[in-house]
Amino acid sequence: MTPSTLRRRSAALAGAAGVLLATGAGAQAAEAGRDELPLGTIDLDGQETPVLGSFVYHQFHLDTNPEIRGLVHGVQRVEGGTVLYYSVGTPAGSSASAFAGAMAFPDSSHPYDGSHGVDLALVDTQSLAAYRPLYTSSETFTSATADLEASPGELVVGWAVFPELAADVDTVQVTMPWGTAVGDVPVGEGALKPVAQEPAPLLGEGWPEVPTADALAAADAAAVTYSLVRRTGDEEGTSTTEESPEQVAVTLDANVLFASGSADLSGDAQQVLATIAADIADRGTGEVVVTGHTDSDGSDTFNQTLSEQRASSVLNVLQPASGSGVTFTAVGRGEGDPVAGNDTDEGKQANRRVTVVYAVQGES
Repeated sequence: MTPSTLRRRSAALAGAAGVLLATGAGAQAAEAGRDELPLGTIDLDGQETPVLGSFVYHQFHLDTNPEIRGLVHGVQRVEGGTVLYYSVGTPAGSSASAFAGAMAFPDSSHPYDGSHGVDLALVDTQSLAAYRPLYTSSETFTSATADLEASPGELVVGWAVFPELAADVDTVQVTMPWGTAVGDVPVGEGALKPVAQEPAPLLGEGWPEVPTADALAAADAAAVTYSLVRRTGDEEGTSTTEESPEQVAVTLDANVLFASGSADLSGDAQQVLATIAADIADRGTGEVVVTGHTDSDGSDTFNQTLSEQRASSVLNVLQPASGSGVTFTAVGRGEGDPVAGNDTDEGKQANRRVTVVYAVQGES
């Protein structure tokens, strides 16, 4: 296959609008109206080229600027790190006369080298961890933007190295510039081959050479590893959950759990509390703290007593169903710990709540 044919194949991938390339056993199919590629492998001049996801955004995140398109080809474990391989370019017919790497990335900043494409991340949504590219005082372990050059319709291959992933991580979310996400990318083993002579080859002409384990060993993985918080809520608004790798904090709407001025749980509370108890039994550890809160209506004494009673009511349902691996404490805060102003009905409603906080062990 000639270089011009290769580039036409790359253009077909970069400008995939309206074409579905079905891979496996050389099968191909076209389907109008599709802007997506399947997961799989495409044969480019005898090179098995994995396609694990695609992304589209505009230069500098402005709709009036040229469109940037690309593919994710691998998230690979190597000694000392994890390598992301991607390809990027502008589609055929783009308003840009040529593609340059600086079009695809915002200006990088300290501690990274300003001439590299670093607005990238790997996100482990199970363990709630995010990773930025590795670096040292003298080296940034990503493609230099000056190396990423191509004509419209071509895709050029870039790379970035992140910290080593835990052994049980089998998929990650890849975040490209300006938060453009490619989800559920499988994690593979070993650097992609064959290795090209160029630092940023065109797609189908090999893969960039990545740093050695000795070079990566000088980077501080902890400096580019971040804990995340997941926030979720149920459809009825009965509970909201804030989860980090270390703990879970559930906020229960007392307006749903209890009648006004009462500490008797409603029927709607039972299923919500059963779900929380099941999670505590599965992975909770240490102390579970149940805390009641009220608005400012009524006397301080009444509100303090009501908050204690409501916390105890929730504890009495959770504790028998949560197993023996945790201990429980019920606390009442009365009106003393508001999350909103008590001068509006909405603020008072937010303040009437019960929280359940517990540490977790193992995977999130």
